This record gives sequence, C-alpha cells and structure tokens, in this order.
Amino acid sequence: MPSLRTAAPVLVAALSATVLLGGCGSSDDDAAPAEPNGQVVEVQALDNSFNPETVTIEAGTEVLWDNRGRNDHNIIPEDPDAEWRVDLEEFAPGDTASHVFTEPGTYRYYCSIHGTIDVGMPGVVIVE
Repeated sequence: MPSLRTAAPVLVAALSATVLLGGCGSSDDDAAPAEPNGQVVEVQALDNSFNPETVTIEAGTEVLWDNRGRNDHNIIPEDPDAEWRVDLEEFAPGDTASHVFTEPGTYRYYCSIHGTIDVGMPGVVIVE
C-alpha cells in the first residue's frame, strides 16, 4: 500500500485534471452564438406592414429590412436593450437595414409610427 507521501502527488494530479476537464463538456446552454452563415432573408417595410410579418430562420442568418413604402418607418425591438434597433432617420423610403441573428429565440419588433408591438405594424423573427 502506498504511503500518503507518495500517493498525495497522484491524488493532487487526478483532482486537478478533474477540475480542469470538468468545464470542457458542452451543452446547449453553453453553446457559442452562431457565426454568420451567408444566408439573407428580406423583409419589406410597406406602407403599414412588414412583409412577411413573421420569418423563421437558422441562427447566423441576416435579416435585411427594405423600406419599399412611401413612408418613413422605424424598427423597434420588443427588448429595449436589443442592439438592432433602427431609428426613423435611418429608415426612409429606399433605405435598408440589417442584422445577423446568432442566438436562437423569438424576436418581436414593430414600427412605432404605424402601431405597437401587438397591432398595426408588428413583425417577428424566429431563430432556430
């Protein structure tokens, strides 16, 4: 039977390896955001609607909003901290705006000039 003095370094090495390698596993909760995949989905902002109103995309896909209407619009995410907000002065007729969605989830937005999150001019991006 080994003595504590000779077993201690082996025990320390085994415990260290367990601690270091324990964080190497991955789960869906720890998954890194998807990289841009080169796919683009267009959403048209018309006079009082987004067309299509709902898009379902893979993570890493770019959504390109194209203002083809006669009116200025904005794109207001339901989440006030979202980085992809587009203000009125950035989205006049003929303008485009885009965002690459890398995290799975449901992203609701609206044009505050023509409605609210629930009525008027809402839109939804579903990222799988």
